[in-house]
Amino acid sequence: MHCAKKCGLFLLVVFFTAAAGAALGLGYVAEWLSVADQAQKADAILVLAGNYGRPFQAADLYRRGYASKVYVSVPARSDDYRLLDEAGIAFPREEAVARQVLLKKGVPAGAIEYFGKDSVSTAAEAQAARDLFAQGAPRLLVVTSPYHLRRARMTFSDALPAADIRVIATSYDPFPQAWWKDQSAARNVLLELAKIAYYKLGGRF
Repeated sequence: MHCAKKCGLFLLVVFFTAAAGAALGLGYVAEWLSVADQAQKADAILVLAGNYGRPFQAADLYRRGYASKVYVSVPARSDDYRLLDEAGIAFPREEAVARQVLLKKGVPAGAIEYFGKDSVSTAAEAQAARDLFAQGAPRLLVVTSPYHLRRARMTFSDALPAADIRVIATSYDPFPQAWWKDQSAARNVLLELAKIAYYKLGGRF
């Protein structure tokens, strides 16, 4: 009986220690994913596809004089949107909306260009950037969402090892520290962890 009590107490301590560790780990995940770089003067600002808060941040960087050129990623059209295209139902492309945001926020048309074509992943965007900046060692500000910073940094650094890559988080895409309490944030974090693992194992799209 004495042993049973001691074993039970031990298991209880282990349980609460594991629970506390898991809680601390949950909070750390958001911090680990969202470490941003300091913006600096660059040759270009790259806006990655996936969230319309990104071109808003890129416009802010442009207006502050960090770069004189903004490149907008051209993602692949999703199956749902292709279905609308085939039915003759107009729905703007993501890069066209991003361009409108930039124009509305004060970036002149002559400073906006597209990069890539039908990119299906961050790896594809990094490859398109490598093709675009094949010469020299460019300084680039890559704008993306907070939860995407770590993977974007590793992907672009691998693709352009000679470049000075600064990954900047958009402030227009909130990322709560208690991400597990928010449906959208939880989905983004879990997907991001899976994508990082896939990338580290050599997976590419």
